Amino acid sequence: MTRTSQGWRRTLQVVALGIVFSAPLAACGPLQMPVENRAGDDQWLDTKIKTEILGEFAKVDHSYLIDVNVDIWKQQVMVTGMVDSKGKYYDVMSIIRQDKRIKKIYDHLQIADARTVAEYRDAEKKYGEENAVPADSARQSVSDVWIESQIKALLLAEKGVRSVNYRWQSVGNVVYIMGESANKTEYDKVLSIVRRIKGVTKVVSHVSVIG
Repeated sequence: MTRTSQGWRRTLQVVALGIVFSAPLAACGPLQMPVENRAGDDQWLDTKIKTEILGEFAKVDHSYLIDVNVDIWKQQVMVTGMVDSKGKYYDVMSIIRQDKRIKKIYDHLQIADARTVAEYRDAEKKYGEENAVPADSARQSVSDVWIESQIKALLLAEKGVRSVNYRWQSVGNVVYIMGESANKTEYDKVLSIVRRIKGVTKVVSHVSVIG
């Protein structure tokens, strides 16, 4: 099975989003994905904001596409990942904050030394969606990519949970999640599922309950 690193997936994501916005769209209007709780206009605007942010990352420093995650839900932005200097941190956050369409920013971007960032990046690239990551390769017991794949599979399979209404990232085995739950029952179920995944040490939730 071929593994795709987080960096390559992020780069391909930029290309794919660029294709979306380079196509003729005047006739078709906003994207319609009724399975989500977001209206078509919200989906369209969120995608546009993310595309422009990732485009700026590509212009300024390609490493931001590898090391920084940007997730958006109804113009609320969750920033996660790890950079190796305060300068890069302020650079990234400045790019994001300059977009006045953004309603709220959840800033979880970490600053670490260059060696830690390099070790983390190499471990995730090497082990991909496999389970174990040696303790001397990164500051975690399992691969973050593996944790993210487990979240996707478990939420998708769980009755009473609409996984399309959630966005999540795992960094150093801490899971950050945002989106919307239809009710408190769904909210509790989602967080319980994530907390029980092997290797997860903490869950930081920005999920709202709408019912």
